[in-house]
Amino acid sequence: MMRRVGFVPLIALGLVMSACGGSSASSASPSGSSTAAASTAQHASGVTTTSTTQAPNVKSMLLSVSDLPSGWSVDNSSQSSTNKTCYTNPLKQLASNSYANINFAKDGSLPELVEEIVSVSSGPQAFGKITSTLNSCKNFTESIQGQAVTGAGAQTANGSMGAMSAPKYGDQSAAYDATISSHGISLNQGFVVVQKGNILILVALANIGSLNSATLQQLATIAVGKIPS
Repeated sequence: MMRRVGFVPLIALGLVMSACGGSSASSASPSGSSTAAASTAQHASGVTTTSTTQAPNVKSMLLSVSDLPSGWSVDNSSQSSTNKTCYTNPLKQLASNSYANINFAKDGSLPELVEEIVSVSSGPQAFGKITSTLNSCKNFTESIQGQAVTGAGAQTANGSMGAMSAPKYGDQSAAYDATISSHGISLNQGFVVVQKGNILILVALANIGSLNSATLQQLATIAVGKIPS
């Protein structure tokens, strides 16, 4: 939610601003969360993992290019939030045993797909905590800096979000719709948070224009299918 502000698409905003005459963006690794963890490793594959204790290998449960329809590729741009909000990397804000995330872009640009995954001690408790946070996250402001946003100072993006209807995934799930705007450009992002046992995942899809709910549901179903029963 960005190159990564929050957990998603502000990178896309950065790319769009670049295309409209801003700074150029480059592709690097789809990770980068705004909050430092106990132990973080950056891998060439563009996956960020964090581990504090012995836990399931959540990295192996992440989506890969081979899981996705044609046209998707790993998005390796880097960008970070200079402030922490209720929208900033939601699952990374949970106390966890293991964490990983990855980002993809369609045809090298938009739409953009983001996945977070975390192993926790109590799945139901963690799900309750994160949905409580997201349900109260009506408005937020992100300040972002990184490869897609350069120059003097950080770019600011304003967002609003709310719950939306979606199929049930895993043991329990919740879905949200966010609109993020900066410099007259707006992106729409839909995302699903799923609890399956003691694993939580977040799958988010962002693009300019209306949300493609069918694609989000398709990608969420694939992601949930990679979590062991």
